[in-house]
Amino acid sequence: MKKRNVTKNSIALYNKLEQNCKSDDTRYYGLFIFGKDDGGHIKIKIDPIRFSKKAKVLTKEQWSDINKRQTHYFIPKKYDYNDYNCNLFVCEIESIKKYWAEEYVLLIDDAIQRIEKPREVSLCDYNNFICGITGPNGAEAWARWENTCRMNDYKQKKFITLCNLYAQFFHYMSSRIEAITVYVLNKNGKNVEHFNRDALYDYAAPIGTARDFKHHKYHDILYLIWHFLKHNSLSTYEKLKAKYPEVLVENEFKQGHLALSYVKFSKEMVIDLLNGCAEFFKEYCEQVYDEKYEEAQWNYVKYFYDIVSDEIELLTNPLGLTIFDELD
Repeated sequence: MKKRNVTKNSIALYNKLEQNCKSDDTRYYGLFIFGKDDGGHIKIKIDPIRFSKKAKVLTKEQWSDINKRQTHYFIPKKYDYNDYNCNLFVCEIESIKKYWAEEYVLLIDDAIQRIEKPREVSLCDYNNFICGITGPNGAEAWARWENTCRMNDYKQKKFITLCNLYAQFFHYMSSRIEAITVYVLNKNGKNVEHFNRDALYDYAAPIGTARDFKHHKYHDILYLIWHFLKHNSLSTYEKLKAKYPEVLVENEFKQGHLALSYVKFSKEMVIDLLNGCAEFFKEYCEQVYDEKYEEAQWNYVKYFYDIVSDEIELLTNPLGLTIFDELD
């Protein structure tokens, strides 16, 4: 009975707003502001039928979650997009991917192009042949040897340049992923004064083992490669090889060598690890924080409020004028 009365009262309100042309009122779109939370943010409740009719059509997936409510109105779970931990993780990884695709890949390609390919020599470039000291057979042998040495030097320069650039980016992306991890754990009350990834995995232990998540291996590979690159030690090499030998070259690592020359870096590896880590954190946040990533894209106050504000803005400011336009 209560739900039916609320609906009847809402219809009366909507008719009144329409009769008075009050389409600049948030209630016209089924959005009701009913106070502020402890942080000073507005609290809203949504009439989903009215909102879907006047503001934006809701999807089947959205209706599925909204219809779980026990009241006529729907109250969003969070205030802002970034109040969801899964969104913090994914946004950080998307930012890394953007920097990789728009900046760093170009840097790698440019660096490789700058390494000049050696000119091939012939027997006529051998001074002893020109002076008549050496015959054509000896000069030909010298030319083949010289071209081989030059090409090997060229390939080595390219290889080292690529390894250095990939290793540098690997440090960068791993550091950013660890930094956002520490931030999220600390934000949720976890003591991360002495952080290692066990702090992340073990935090999920009461609910589920993070090491058993479908996409855990990508997070694991990221850290094992990162540790190998940082420490250049046999122990970090053996841990990596024991679990993921496919990311290493066939040559056995020797103490004192640089780890960066033993990892099979590639553009595909970077993207696969970033995408895999994003999926891992979605799984993690669903298990630990009860956050479904798809729902986190819309189930917050500002999602609905911004849509309604844009509708009102089209009516009250159709030209899209800003404060800068008022200076003239």
